[in-house]
Amino acid sequence: ADALVEQGDEAALRRAVELEPGRPDASVALAQLLRSRGERDEALELLEPVHGSFQADGLASRLRLEGAGELAAAFAALDQGDVERALDELLGALESTNGDREDIRRVIVGALDTLGSDSQLARDSRRRLATALY
Repeated sequence: ADALVEQGDEAALRRAVELEPGRPDASVALAQLLRSRGERDEALELLEPVHGSFQADGLASRLRLEGAGELAAAFAALDQGDVERALDELLGALESTNGDREDIRRVIVGALDTLGSDSQLARDSRRRLATALY
């Protein structure tokens, strides 16, 4: 399954998920591909069996939130690789909303996970997240 994930094409990712359902790296990569084609429901279904992955949780939450227009700028920034701007937008939304706080938090944590624990931006954003939540 490792070799299939490294190939990265849809057929290989589907085969990797078939061999190891719930495998985070394959499931997240395939779900991102499906999301890019507008297949949100299938992407969400694919992420359901994935446990213990901040990136999978964040992507699933993003899929649930994408209909909310107020987060469009944050998601566009994520897609463009501007994680700092995306985190600013998401943290601002987290502070000003009541209903979607858990999904927004999961998207933020997923983005922080991709940055890694050594990232200064991740450390600063974790502090802001803690302040916004409590």
